[in-house]
Amino acid sequence: MNNVEKIILAVSGGPDSMYLQNYMIENFWKEKIIIAHFNHKFRKESDNEEEFLKKYFTKKWIEFVSDNYKWKDFRESVLRKARYDFFRKIGWWKYYLALGHNLTDRIETSFINIIRWTWIKWFLNMKVIDKKRKIYRPLLNITKKDIQKECDKLNIPYFIDKSNFDKNYGKRNFLRNEIFQKIEDEFWQNFFYNFWKIYNQIEDILPKFNIEDYLEKFEKNSYLLKLPNDNLSYFIRELLDYFEVYDFRSNVINEIIDYIKNAKWWGFKKYNDLIITKKYNKIYVWKDEFLKDIWQKIN
Repeated sequence: MNNVEKIILAVSGGPDSMYLQNYMIENFWKEKIIIAHFNHKFRKESDNEEEFLKKYFTKKWIEFVSDNYKWKDFRESVLRKARYDFFRKIGWWKYYLALGHNLTDRIETSFINIIRWTWIKWFLNMKVIDKKRKIYRPLLNITKKDIQKECDKLNIPYFIDKSNFDKNYGKRNFLRNEIFQKIEDEFWQNFFYNFWKIYNQIEDILPKFNIEDYLEKFEKNSYLLKLPNDNLSYFIRELLDYFEVYDFRSNVINEIIDYIKNAKWWGFKKYNDLIITKKYNKIYVWKDEFLKDIWQKIN
C-alpha cells in the first residue's frame, strides 16, 4: 500500500477509526493521507465531535474533509449510501479508501450473511486489501475490544457511540451486545480469535479464482464472456458479484444458466443495470448500456 498516490481514511471518531488513523500516520507519509469524516447528524453530540476531529487533524497538518447528512431517513442502508457517496465525491476509486473494520465487525457480518443467505465467499466477506473496490482494512486481525484497550494505552482520543449499545437498533447491535458478549464472557474466551484462525484456514484452501480471467473486453462497458468447464453455478455468482448485482437466489442463478445454455440467438436477461445477451454461441455482458445500443453493436 505504500506505493499508492493517496489514501482516503474514513474517520468516525470511534476507537476503531481513531486507532486506524494512528496506525496510518505511523506507516504512511502524512501528505498521502486525506481524513474523511461524514457526520450522520444522528446524535446530538455529532457536531461537537466533528469540530474536535477537524481541530485534531489540523494540528497534525493532515488534510481533513467533512460533510454531513441532510435528510431525515436514518435507516442504516440509506446512511451507508450517503456516506459512501461522500467518499466517492472526494476521490474514492481514484485513491484507496481505508476503513476501520476489525475482527469483531467481520464476524458480525459473517453471521448477518448467514442469517440472510450466503455461500463461503460471503462468510469470509471482508479482505485486508480489496483491489476491485479499492478498499484497505488493516485492522481485520484485532477485535474491537482490544482496539479500545490500545487506544487507552496509547492515549488516543475517541468517542463512544451510545447507539451501538441499543439492542433495538439493528441486527448487528443485537448480535454484538446480546449474543457475542455472552459467548465471550461465559463460554468461550477465545471466540473472536478462533474465528480469525478459521478465516485464515478457509482462505488458504480455497481455489484462487479470478472472474476477470473469463471476461474479454469488448467495448467500454461490455465484455465477451468465456465460460468455465464446470461449476457454472459458482461462476454465475462470481459474475454477479463482480458487477455488483447482489441477487444470488437459486432461481435467478438457474434462470441465467438456462439462458446461457439454451437460448438460440437473440434475447437478453436484465438485472439492475447489467444485461446478459447471446448471439449464436457468443455471450456478452453489458453494464450501463441501453438495449437499442446493444442491438446495434452486435449486428
